[in-house]
Amino acid sequence: MSSGIAAAAIVITSVAGTATGLTLNALTPQEGVPAGLRFEDIAVHLLLQASLTFVGALIVWRRPEHRIGWFLSAAAVVSAVLYLAGGYCVYGLIGHAPLPRPDIAAWVFTWLGGSLGLPMALTVLSFPDGRLRLRRARFGAALSLVGSVLGVAVLALRPGPLLNVPFLDNPFGLTALADPQELLLTVLITVFVVDIGILVSSLWERFRRSTGDERQQMKWILAAVGIVGGGLPLVGIPLVFVNWEVAKVVFSVLMSLVPLSIGIAILRHHLYDIDLLINRTLVYGVTTATLVAIYAVTVLVALALLRPITQGSELAVAASTLAVASLIQPVRRRVQRGVDRRFFRSRYDTARTLDAFGARLRDQVDLDALRAELVAVARETMQPAHASVWLRGRAR
Repeated sequence: MSSGIAAAAIVITSVAGTATGLTLNALTPQEGVPAGLRFEDIAVHLLLQASLTFVGALIVWRRPEHRIGWFLSAAAVVSAVLYLAGGYCVYGLIGHAPLPRPDIAAWVFTWLGGSLGLPMALTVLSFPDGRLRLRRARFGAALSLVGSVLGVAVLALRPGPLLNVPFLDNPFGLTALADPQELLLTVLITVFVVDIGILVSSLWERFRRSTGDERQQMKWILAAVGIVGGGLPLVGIPLVFVNWEVAKVVFSVLMSLVPLSIGIAILRHHLYDIDLLINRTLVYGVTTATLVAIYAVTVLVALALLRPITQGSELAVAASTLAVASLIQPVRRRVQRGVDRRFFRSRYDTARTLDAFGARLRDQVDLDALRAELVAVARETMQPAHASVWLRGRAR
């Protein structure tokens, strides 16, 4: 089968399964659909599904020998089956026309999501060339396989109500698993936490050892992971405690950055402007987190101080907002210097060299000494093969 046919099959399968599941869900009266299976709960993740589908298919088409394209495509197809199973079960149970065995579809929907972690873990562990080159990456892949199999088995065979469809009992539940459920859940959580640590450390170690084009590729996925890591705390609170719809959309957008960055890195790895993107992401991410923390603290302090006087929160919020607004530029400058010093040392050293040269320039009156210093600064900061200074009437 040619790579073009394989890519087309991936897209058709993913789009057909996703669209059918969403259509069945949309035709179901939403007041009877349990939380987590409503149309708005699943449609919000369409951007992530689209990024997995089209990035995976594009890599399969352009680079069929690259395993990461197949990993992303597998995740997209599994996710499409989840959409289909979820739509089938809610329409079969609550819709206007009965469908055969909606309990089987609900059962599949309950446990199939546990298998999504395996292709995504393999993608991260083998990035950017699709090979498990590090020993810890191979261990992480084995642990991901064990965790996925164990998670699927527990979700598929646990007795009692289905996890995501609580008004249905598991048609294939084993009573022998009723007692050790807490132990199995503890093991699963432990495996998940350890595996996440291995994923992060493996990605960082691969970046540390990389050179040339591979290093630029690693920067793309690290930038995406950094954006996701910095953005999740900002959307996590409204997502968990408020169930805010905008937070769900932002969460989906953030998660879709990972497959998109992978596609860019594999197919267009000569986009070296990623250094600037990483720098700006670190600076504005840290600045935003710092200002949010300062704002929260100042609001609490101002409320405590002003409540006896104002008996309200409007003045405290206004004062805190003005205080934080005045700190935006000072905090950003300090964060910029810290990021340059820690992660972009050459840029930091260049800026210090130019600042020192500017200070000496104000007091320098000897033209020959100035010319020599200018050439020295150019060589130190830009490291050219040759450097000279042209003055009107002569060249040196």
